[in-house]
Amino acid sequence: MVFEYTLGVVIPVPQPHRETLRAWRQEYGGEATAPIAPHITLVSGSYLNSWEKAAAQVRRVAATAEPFTIHLGPARTFRPASEVVFLPLETGADECWKLHRALLGDALRHESAFAYHPHLTIAQNVPARQLDAAQAALGQAHLSFAADRIHLFDTRGGDWNFSEQIPLGSSLA
Repeated sequence: MVFEYTLGVVIPVPQPHRETLRAWRQEYGGEATAPIAPHITLVSGSYLNSWEKAAAQVRRVAATAEPFTIHLGPARTFRPASEVVFLPLETGADECWKLHRALLGDALRHESAFAYHPHLTIAQNVPARQLDAAQAALGQAHLSFAADRIHLFDTRGGDWNFSEQIPLGSSLA
């Protein structure tokens, strides 16, 4: 029997930047952002197969990746294609691309209406005035942090659930 779940693999943002970004996301993105910790998505989509096979693929990819630095730059937007304001990766995007491509092999299948573009979402699906305010207010934003782990989420219970923290390479071994 084949089951279908949604799997998410993200790079979490560590403190103190997590709280700063959470505040910005709540101010400009609204209360809907409150339960979602700031992150950079590597994969978010459906997969067919066993959960263990998919999770094992994520662990294998993480073990081969080395920690790297992410530098987030001034706010940009995907408009008019998508009503989103985000912080781009000025450094670390190449490493995210490598992880994204490696994760899509074997047990994982990615479905998205948009091409992969590593970024950190600040606001989406809110009125244009909020998107404009976010882009203006964060037009000089600069934050840097170490990406030394990934988080694995799933929808096996219906809602998004944190499943596992996985170190990159031997960074947390």
